[in-house]
Parts: sequence; C-alpha cells; structure tokens
Amino acid sequence: MMQTTTQTISTVDAPPEPPVQEKIGTPFYLIWAGQLVSTLGTMLTSFAVGVWLFQQTASVLDYARLTMFATLPALLLMPWTGSMADRWNKKYVLMIGEALALVSTAGMGLLFYLDRFQVWQLYVLQVILSVSMAFQAPAAYAAVSVLVPKSQFGRASGMFQLSTAMAQLAAPLVAASLLAAIGITGIVVLDVASFGFALMGLALARFPAAAAATSASVEASKEASRGAIRDLQWSLRYLLDRPTLAILYGYTSMGAFLSGMVVVMISPMVLANYSPQVLAWVTTCGAFGILGSGLVMVAWGGPKQWTPLVLGFNLVEGLAIAAAGYFYTVPVMCIAAVVVMLCSSCLGGCMAAVWRRKLPRDRQGSFGAFQQAVTLALMPASAFLGGMLAHHFFEPALLPGGLLHESVGAWFGTGKGRGVGLLFMAAGLLAALVSLFSLAHRRLYRFESEVPDAL
Repeated sequence: MMQTTTQTISTVDAPPEPPVQEKIGTPFYLIWAGQLVSTLGTMLTSFAVGVWLFQQTASVLDYARLTMFATLPALLLMPWTGSMADRWNKKYVLMIGEALALVSTAGMGLLFYLDRFQVWQLYVLQVILSVSMAFQAPAAYAAVSVLVPKSQFGRASGMFQLSTAMAQLAAPLVAASLLAAIGITGIVVLDVASFGFALMGLALARFPAAAAATSASVEASKEASRGAIRDLQWSLRYLLDRPTLAILYGYTSMGAFLSGMVVVMISPMVLANYSPQVLAWVTTCGAFGILGSGLVMVAWGGPKQWTPLVLGFNLVEGLAIAAAGYFYTVPVMCIAAVVVMLCSSCLGGCMAAVWRRKLPRDRQGSFGAFQQAVTLALMPASAFLGGMLAHHFFEPALLPGGLLHESVGAWFGTGKGRGVGLLFMAAGLLAALVSLFSLAHRRLYRFESEVPDAL
C-alpha cells in the first residue's frame, strides 16, 4: 500500500514535458536565400533598365506600357498556373518559373552586349517575365504551407518582407554605382547569376514526400474533377459559403484599394514643390517601413489566432496617409512613409498567415492565384482612379479660380500639389473609416469559430 502511494505521488509531482517548439526548416531557408539574391538582381536590372528607357524615350507613356506588359499576362494566366501549382510538384513549378526568368534576362543581356536592344524588345521580355511570375507566385504561396509549420506562417511572411525591403534599400545605390563601373550589360549578367543561385537553392531544397505526390487513385479522382475554371469557381464558392471570410476579404481589399489609389500620386505630390532628392528620401523611408515590418513579423510571428485588432493596421495607415496630405512637410511625409509601409506590410503578413490556416493544402495554389489576380487587377484600377481624380478634380479645384479655392483652400492651402494632398487626406480618412467599420463588425470577432482551420 505504501509503495502504491509513493508511486502515485511521484507520478503527480513529475514535471510536465516541455512543448515541442516548431521551427522553420532548412528547405525554406534555402529557397528564401535564393529568392533574396534573385530579388536583388531583378531590382538592380529594373533600376538600370528604367534609366536606359528614360534616356531612350523620356516618355511617361512608355513606363505605363511597361507596367501593362509586366502585369497583364500574369493576370490572365494565374487561374491556370494556380491550378497547376496545386496539382503539380510545387518545386518543379517554381523551377520552371525561375528558368523562364533566367532565359529572358540572359536574352536581354545578349542584346545589350551586341548593342541591338530596342524598346519593343523590352516589352516582349517583360511579357516573358510576367509569365514567369504567373508560375512562381501561386506555387510560392502554396509551398509555404508545405514547408513551414502552421505556427510559423507569420514569421515566414516576415522573412519574405525582409528580403524585399533589403533589396529595395540596396538596389538603387548599388545599381547607380555598378552602372558607372560595369555598365548595364554587367548588371544584367549579375541578374542572370542571381537566377542561377535561386535555381540552386530550389534544387537543394527537399519538399515533403506527401506534398510531391499522392496515391494514384486519389490523384486520378482529383484530376478528373479539377481544372483552371473549376478551381477559380471553387475559390469563389469557398468565400461565398463562408460569409465571415468574405467580409474579411472585402474589408482588406477595400483598404488596399484606397491606399493604392494614392501610392501612384506620391511622386507628383512631392515633386510639385520639392526636389527629386526629397522624393528619394520619402521612398527610402517607405523601404525602411517594409524592413521594420519584416523584423516585427520575424520576432512576433503574428497572432496565433485571428483577432480583428489586426485590422487596426489599416486605421493607423489611413491616418498616416491623411497626415501626409494635410501637413505636406518633408519630416511628416517621411514619417508617414515609414508608418504606411510598416502597417500595410504587417497587415499583409498577418492576413497571409490567416488565409494559409483556413485553406485546404491542396487548394492553396489556386486560391493564392485568385487573390494575386485580384490584387493585380486592383492595382491599375486604383492607380487610374487616383490619377483621374487628381488630374481632373482635386488639382484644378485648389488652383486660383478653382471650385474649392475659396472654401476648402482657405484652411487647407492652395497652389500646385495641394490638390493631390487633399486627395491623400480624403483617401486616408476614408480608409480609416472603413477600418473603424470593420472593428465594429461584431461578426468578425466570431471568425475563428465560424471558419475553423483547414490545416
């Protein structure tokens, strides 16, 4: 009897085993390092080609065409490439996209070396790079949920933000120095080498066997009932069948649209009364905001469960945009750039973690493609609307004799650039109002119970 009691006491008093800490594995780090180098190389080339294009044409319209050729093919192809990312081996889809980018960039380098590069060839190469992005983006989105534990989704998003920010900060200064030292041909050669480095990282990374293939019978049944159009329909139904998920997607999309409407107007607003050097300071501050967001997400990892307070990032972002438009001083615009990019990137990282947890693993590529296609469509639409409003209403309204010159202009200020500032303030306050509505939407507080995790 005494022996039994002793055994019971010792069992009760035994300290509990510490929980196993899930970590990001080596395959993710291999891919991330390759993408960091590849992104830096791509941004170096983008800077150098932008300088070359301006020297050749000095046309803003050519930049608009370049943007169209860089985004439209990806927008049209993503429903198909997203479906492929779910059904094919994600590692090979990523390698196909990387190889396409490498071939396109190598062709550009050869044409520069032969001194035969022309503007129309740049558009053709941008189409190929856009096709490459159409393959890579959905596969990379889906690959994270395969390679990274669920608890580390937010931290993985933060690491990708870090790589983007580091490339944005380094590329302009490095490219300007390299242009003088090795010329545009040398920069393109470095970009080709960076794609090779990314391909090597993908080749070395081992994907889990369960993600690479399933049993033949299950795979056959899936293939018989799936296709690009059906996968797109599934994504729409998935949202519509879960109203809370659709509401959340709507709120975040509205916030992105309103912020995107003014992003394209940053250069005109700053350059209306300040030098290009000031614009460089503001742009650099924005890159520091993305860098800060990456550091925050890596350290924090994002919320372990959904909380509507995440949408407060939209509130702070909107107020920062409004402040930049109203005060219009260099310090305020620089601080606002940091805050806006910090908040938008943190919100994006948190939401990416939420979507990955709520979606079945075999549908993440197609749903990720659906999201990215919506984003690609919203970007030019919001930029076009912002440009039209600024050019046809806000700017003329605050010039002498304008509609708002005597009323709003009396307290807001008048003259060149103030109309764009008023657009900033209106869009920022509207974005903040949308965020307040989302925070007051009580159904979003039941999101976790209404939409259980799929992983």
